[in-house]
Amino acid sequence: RLAAIGLDGLLRQGGDAGISVTTTTDVLMVHTTSAAVEGLKASEGSVSRLRLGLAATRPFPLANGAALLPSLELGMRQDGGDAETGFGLEVGAGLTWEDPQHGISAQVRGRTLLTHADEELREQGLAFSLAWDPDPSNRGPSLSLSHAVGAAGGMDALLSPIAMQVLDGPGNRQQFAAEAAYGFPAYNNRLTLTPALVLALSPHSSTYSLLWTLAPYDQQDQGEPWELSLQAERQEDNTSDSPVNHSLKLRFSLLF
Repeated sequence: RLAAIGLDGLLRQGGDAGISVTTTTDVLMVHTTSAAVEGLKASEGSVSRLRLGLAATRPFPLANGAALLPSLELGMRQDGGDAETGFGLEVGAGLTWEDPQHGISAQVRGRTLLTHADEELREQGLAFSLAWDPDPSNRGPSLSLSHAVGAAGGMDALLSPIAMQVLDGPGNRQQFAAEAAYGFPAYNNRLTLTPALVLALSPHSSTYSLLWTLAPYDQQDQGEPWELSLQAERQEDNTSDSPVNHSLKLRFSLLF
C-alpha cells in the first residue's frame, strides 16, 4: 500500500522588484507485506518520507533591460521506517545575470549540507553556467557552457536519493558540458531544423553527441507544442578498460 501527497506553488509573488517565494513539499508512506511460502518467512515493512523545499528570489533591474537575480534555497528531508532513516538540512544560493537584449545569461550556484543524521557526512557543490541565444525564436545560433564541482544542483536535487548515492562516489566529482546549436528554416518556413553538438567531460567519462531536432517555428520563444529529435551518442569510460558505448535515440514529445 502506498499513499502520497504533494504541493508545489508560489507563496509570494514579488513582481519585478520584490521577493518571490516558492515551495515544494511532499509526504510519502509505503507499507508492504508478504505471506509465508515454502522456504520463505512472512515479512512486513514500512517506509515514510517527508520533504520540504523553500526558494526565495529577488530581481534587481539594471541598465538596458539587464537584471541580477539572487536566490536562496533551503531543503529538508526526514526519512523513517524500516529503510534509511534520519534528518538532513541543506542550503543553496545562486546569482543569475541576464541581458535579454544580447541574449546572454550567466549563473553561479553553490550548495552545502548543513547537518545530517550521519555526522560524518559532509558535502559542498559549486556550479557555473553561461548561455548565449541572441534570437528570441528557435532559429539561429545558440551556445551553452557549464562547469560543476561537487554535488551541485537546484532545489529538486537537495537531499534526493540520487544525490545521496553520488556522495558515496569518487571524491573528484567535476563535470564540464557544452552545447552548440543552430536552427534552420524547414518545410516552407513552418518548421525549424536544429543540429547540435553536445560534449560532456568528467574525470571518469567522456560523452560526445550529435543531435538533430525538428519542431514548429517558434517566433516568441514560448516553447514548441511538439518536438522530434534524433541523437547519436558515444560514451567512453576513462577509468577502466570497458568498451566504448554507442547509442542512437529517437524521441518525440508533445505538450498538451
